[in-house]
Amino acid sequence: MEEESNLKSEEGKEGSNPVKKGTGPVTMEHVLMALRENKEERELRIRSLFNYFDTSNAGFLDSASIEAGLNSLQIPADYKYAKELLNVCDANHDGRVDFPEFKRYMDDKELELYRIFQAIDIEHNGCILPEELFDALLQAGIEINDEELALFVERVDKDNNGVITFEEWRDFLLLYPHEATIENIYHYLERVCLVDIGEQTVIPGGISKHVHATRYLIAGGVAGATSRTATAPLDRLKVVLQVQTTQARLMPAVRDIWKEGGLLGFFRGNGLNVLKVAPESAIRFYTYEMLKGFIANAKGIEAKADIGTAGRLFAGGLAGAVAQTSIYPMDLVKTRLQTYDKGGRVPNLGTLSRDIWVQEGPRAFYRGLFPSLLGIIPYAGIDLTVYETLKDMSKKYILDGEPGPLVQLGCGTISGALGATCVYPLQVVRTRMQAQRCNSDTAYKGMGDAFRRTFQHEGFRGFYKGIFPNMLKVVPSASITYLVYETMKKSLDLE
Repeated sequence: MEEESNLKSEEGKEGSNPVKKGTGPVTMEHVLMALRENKEERELRIRSLFNYFDTSNAGFLDSASIEAGLNSLQIPADYKYAKELLNVCDANHDGRVDFPEFKRYMDDKELELYRIFQAIDIEHNGCILPEELFDALLQAGIEINDEELALFVERVDKDNNGVITFEEWRDFLLLYPHEATIENIYHYLERVCLVDIGEQTVIPGGISKHVHATRYLIAGGVAGATSRTATAPLDRLKVVLQVQTTQARLMPAVRDIWKEGGLLGFFRGNGLNVLKVAPESAIRFYTYEMLKGFIANAKGIEAKADIGTAGRLFAGGLAGAVAQTSIYPMDLVKTRLQTYDKGGRVPNLGTLSRDIWVQEGPRAFYRGLFPSLLGIIPYAGIDLTVYETLKDMSKKYILDGEPGPLVQLGCGTISGALGATCVYPLQVVRTRMQAQRCNSDTAYKGMGDAFRRTFQHEGFRGFYKGIFPNMLKVVPSASITYLVYETMKKSLDLE
């Protein structure tokens, strides 16, 4: 034990920052000493765990057996998680994990876990105290309250003595396939303990209120910006068709846009679309989290408890309304840029904004806001209800278990398209009110006037002008957003 004490003392001198993995020349002998077992006992333990997964005695593990084993150990797992663990263990990349490969993973993982355990154990007493864990999380930029700290310790501390031994630490993280940094460990804890970290379409799944919030916003912002840029021509075409009060024709509109500005003409106003993504996401995210806490308090339940579908719908709708109101002037200026047809050079953002302020007044920046807000709650309700219904149907009639990314993407595409179709007349009215100057003779007097005149002159079909390019946006927009978001998560170490 003196050797272990000297080792920990030396590691303490090198630094105790728990975010850094390597804090000393740790060997398997040190791990064996910490676990109080010899090589034969350790080999037997690893073989027993391998056999636990290999229920068919095939002599190897595949993703199905790994997933079944994780589920039987009550570790929340899906096909993706099982595949990640298989990929980490599968040294020769043959799609199977034999015992030597499994043991090699165990050797590397236990060494990795011992290094970070030693870094957190600044008292060098062979266990992690709650205050040491709190300091480690704080140094990693993760602020948690006493209740959450107690939850962390309770989940790892199997003998309930208030401290975490290395054996308990190892057992909790041994099958975690990603690098054992303090941030990743906390993210894993959230997954295992099913901590409420935001759900449904308002906030992307996996966002923590403590960990990586900024990185997730960056990932979402880049995904949104990429998606909007890729579908910008369809958005421009939709807006141009929406404001046409005469008979709207698709191909003439395409030719007019091309004649007016060539290929770049289809991307007019996209810069503002991209600039909207980050602040809109940030405002929606924080408003949603705040409202969830308020609803939980009003119901007299814990902040982490499920607030129910109605609660999520209310919080999501109101958060969307707050976010949209905050960035609405940018949306109006974007519409003006996309529909500018006075001939000559199209004004830049600053010039156009100044002209609106001087000639029409500050209230002009919020023209069409009411129909825009009016469409948020029904859209969210339809989108959420249809999405959940389709997902449940897929589990019942198509799949056995949770649906994968492609099924979720299909459900989201159908629900989004249906929701957008139902509230599309409100979008048309909003766009027309945005595009018209307040002091023009033909300006709409309000939302009711816009509805009345559109129906009077164009009939019911007038409320669905531009819906075809709008529907064409749904699939590529959702697909691009999903693919870029997942890629960004990997690039920012959020997997």
